Order: sequence, then C-alpha cells, then structure tokens
Amino acid sequence: MKERVVNVFVYGNSTHVNAIGWRVYEKTGSYDDLTAFLRKSAIHDHRIAARQSLQDPLLWQEFEVMNRLNPFFYSLIQAGVSGENDIHCVTHIVNGEMRVDDIRDAESPEAVPDYLTGYLSEQGFDFPRLLNDDYFEAIHLLWNNRKYISCMKLVFSLIDTLAFVEYGPNERNCFTKWLNNYCEFRSLNVTSDELWELRNSLIHMTNLESRKVHSGKTHRLLPRIAHPDHDLSQFVDDMKVFHVARFVVTLLPQGIERWLDSYNQDRKKFGEFVERYDTIVSEARLAYREWR
Repeated sequence: MKERVVNVFVYGNSTHVNAIGWRVYEKTGSYDDLTAFLRKSAIHDHRIAARQSLQDPLLWQEFEVMNRLNPFFYSLIQAGVSGENDIHCVTHIVNGEMRVDDIRDAESPEAVPDYLTGYLSEQGFDFPRLLNDDYFEAIHLLWNNRKYISCMKLVFSLIDTLAFVEYGPNERNCFTKWLNNYCEFRSLNVTSDELWELRNSLIHMTNLESRKVHSGKTHRLLPRIAHPDHDLSQFVDDMKVFHVARFVVTLLPQGIERWLDSYNQDRKKFGEFVERYDTIVSEARLAYREWR
C-alpha cells in the first residue's frame, strides 16, 4: 500500500526565514526506506518544490520557536497538501545550500514530546505553570515544612535562572541586574548587592560570610522569618536584617509578574527565553517525558 511522504523546505538567508516549500510523493516501503528516500530526494527537490513566501520574514530563532509550538507543516495538512499520518522530512535551505534535515512524524519511534507544547494554552504560553513546576512547587514544599535555609537556596537559584534567560551567558552581574530591574527594595532594607553576597555564602558554604562580608566591604545579612507585613528591626548585633518572608512571599512574586509582563511588551523576547531555557536542567521537561 502506498503512503504519502512529503519533503518540506524552509528557505532563508543567514539571518531570516522567508519562505517554505513542499514536494509530495506516494511511495511504498518501510519507515526507514521512506525516510531515506525523502532525504535523498531533498537534494534536488528543494530547487523545484512548490513554494510559499512568508508575509513577513522571521528570524531563524523566532521561526524555530513558532514551529515548535505550532509545527508549520500543519498548515500543509490544513490545506489538504498533506495528511496527519504522513512522514515529513524538513530541510533548511540557507542561501541556496542545504544545511539540516529532520524527520517530523508523530508516529516515529524516535519522537520525543516537546515540553513547550505541554505548557501551551488557549491564552498562549503558560509561564507561571512552568515556573511553578520547576521551582515554586519545591519552594512552597520547603517553606511550608519550615526548611527555610534550603528554601532560600532554591529561591536564589530561581533568580539565577530568571537572570540567565533574561540577559544571557555573557552579561555580568545578571543576578543583581534582574533584581534591580524587576523587584522593589524600598520596604526590604537591603540591596541587590547584599543579596548577591548572601546568595554566594549560602549556596557555596551555607554560612553568612562571603569574601566581601569577611573583608568588611558588604553588610552581613541576618535572615529572619516573620509575617510579610510585620516590620523587623533593621539591625541585630551589627548585622543587617533580611526579611525573608517579605521578599519570598511578596516582593519576588511581584517582580516575576513585572518580568512576565515584559514578554507582553516585547514578543521577540520569547525566542531568547526558549533558546536559553532549553539549556536549563528542568523538572518540567523531565516530568513531561514521564507523563508520556
């Protein structure tokens, strides 16, 4: 019995995608035979394939993210060019040269679910649920069981992650930059630099004395637990008091809300988020594979 197989092409230059193309076959053979045929045929098919230009060229990064959330060959299915069970070989054509190909087929034995699709809702990508699964579920578990030091370590790790996906691997002082841009410190009585030193000493040594604190260049912070609305003394025994609950329960979530809103203001940030978050060792990604 013949099966329909489709060579799909993504055309662009070194920076942008400007068109997609396709060529359809009906062939018999095993799965391996059919995929090998598509890859071999792509060498000449990309020059003669039916082609549709994009209304607005997209950066490769933007295109790949959009394609992961809503694979572009679905448009071929909707147009009747292809069927849901067809095998698709997707090949990138950059400045007229073949660069990469990939088999796209939900029934493929190598198919692995993309964690992004697990967090896609009718309203768009569900950032809060992803962060909850990766961080806040564990943060709440530790907090509710009064494991405050371990909780603080995970909170600082969360900020490290948010700062990395916001500014990338080459930006200096990402941790403090993210806090300064998105969190309100007036009611906290500490600075982002002081929190950075506390982060270093807690994560690396589980004490309160980083090198800068030891040398007297930065205040030693004393974490204290109280209701977020309850004001605390600013200093105890020459140590600056850090109101942990006010930061963890109130100020940090407000900062994350401002950060998430920045994605509504600048949609292009989402491509950078995906590119960088893909490198994070993710509870959500591992869990999503287990769900399947």
